[in-house]
Amino acid sequence: MAIIGAGPVGLMLAALLGQQGLQTVVLERREVPFTEPRAIAFDPETLRTIQRIGRLDALAHTLELDVPVGYYNGRGQLLARMTSTAKRYGFSPRGTFYQPELEAAIAGALDGYPSVSVFRGITVGDVADLGSHTCLSMTDTAGAIHRLNARYTIACDGGASRIRERLGIAFDGSTFAEKWLVVDVQHDDYPHREIRFFCNPKRPAVTLPVSKNRRRWEFLLMPGDDEACFADQDNARALIEALSGSSPRYIERSLVYSFHARIAERFRSGRIFLAGDAAHVTPPFAGQGLNGGIRDAANLAWKLAAVCQGRMRDPVLDTYDAERRAHTHAMTALAVRLGSAIMPTSRSRAFVRDLAMKTMWAIPSQRARLDRGDVIPSPSIDRSSLVNWAAGRPVGQMIPQPVIQIAAGETLLDTLLGPGFSLIGIDVDPREALSPADFATAEALQARLVHLGPGGDGLDTAGELTQWIGLKRGMLLVRPDRFLVDRIPVERPGDKLAWMRRAYHVVASPARANQAERTAA
Repeated sequence: MAIIGAGPVGLMLAALLGQQGLQTVVLERREVPFTEPRAIAFDPETLRTIQRIGRLDALAHTLELDVPVGYYNGRGQLLARMTSTAKRYGFSPRGTFYQPELEAAIAGALDGYPSVSVFRGITVGDVADLGSHTCLSMTDTAGAIHRLNARYTIACDGGASRIRERLGIAFDGSTFAEKWLVVDVQHDDYPHREIRFFCNPKRPAVTLPVSKNRRRWEFLLMPGDDEACFADQDNARALIEALSGSSPRYIERSLVYSFHARIAERFRSGRIFLAGDAAHVTPPFAGQGLNGGIRDAANLAWKLAAVCQGRMRDPVLDTYDAERRAHTHAMTALAVRLGSAIMPTSRSRAFVRDLAMKTMWAIPSQRARLDRGDVIPSPSIDRSSLVNWAAGRPVGQMIPQPVIQIAAGETLLDTLLGPGFSLIGIDVDPREALSPADFATAEALQARLVHLGPGGDGLDTAGELTQWIGLKRGMLLVRPDRFLVDRIPVERPGDKLAWMRRAYHVVASPARANQAERTAA
């Protein structure tokens, strides 16, 4: 396996593939890791994936958790807020990170995977799909040319992806005409621990707190601003002081950016895949850029591993595009809508925006919805062929992660599930409820069988999982990326996993399949 790009998405892919023991090579143009902050906001799905590779403890102390979000108009009046700290998927619903620390935490996982190698100072010029494998052409810092054969290649080489361009894949969407100054500061003295949107038509702005007394400021460039000198540190400092009265001691970075909303026309071209910014870029207003790339990695890694290990056939890889595209579109559309809410520089448009947001905030049900952050689309794989939709909702959704009582104390659910597929029995032992043919399928999937109930592996004492699933006794089939793909009442007749053998192109273990047939006979 070859991964082009050692940013957070490429590193996460490498860690998830290394966890499965796959030989993986990461090729990075930069000779040293990128040391400046770029992405800044996390969502609980990203933390759940970091938990999966065992690096949450290494990252936790660097995070700003449960950070509220506030929208204020040009007169400083509150338009809306998100303050709920109710955990989602076992983690804080929102917060920020410092990207160099995030990348270091993910990269630390690779030390435990001898099958993964990272090579820096390597520029990949081209990738050829030769049918049975890919061939990468690359040069090192000395100018020497190298060739590398890999079964599959994943391009995580950013929004300006050279690989996407070489493949002739269109990058549809738009670039915002407006430009923003992004300023990262250290030793911050701004008193409000809040992600604050200044929806002021005179100059929209945003600020976010970051760990270790860091902060980010973003300011919209207005007509008449001189872009050539707008990013000068003196100007950046003056903007911060005029808006907030604070005076940061050190400016780490000050750059003018154009924001984009673009999605590649396809995420797969034969044996070559696009992930992260190479596949889609989104404006930062919903904080979903990096999070979307981590979702790509979580979706694609287990499929590649299953195919390369001979447990599934290649067509299952086609579902990567289908499953990620709809949710990516939804997240991008949300970011564009939020941007249009904070960016108006027309007083009349800002007045209408203020009126609409104040009205919504005054309605208790809408206020509660906004406060919980329910405007953000929930993770889902709607219309995927890898879900047994006949089982009814909530299949196709990510399962919650309640605290489970075990003999040693308490733990989060995913600790019991492990890194792969899992079959969770709710008040039933899966080992006793599966047919021999289903056992063969579970073995081919390398699924972990977990019994939640008296005498089992643990207890969901709060009943969160039972309430969510609407099933008092039965089984839940869960993918490695924690999506529920089947909800199985114990009374379902026949082989309960027969649909999955077909949909997932499962390659059954011949020995186990023969044993199942003999047992059934």
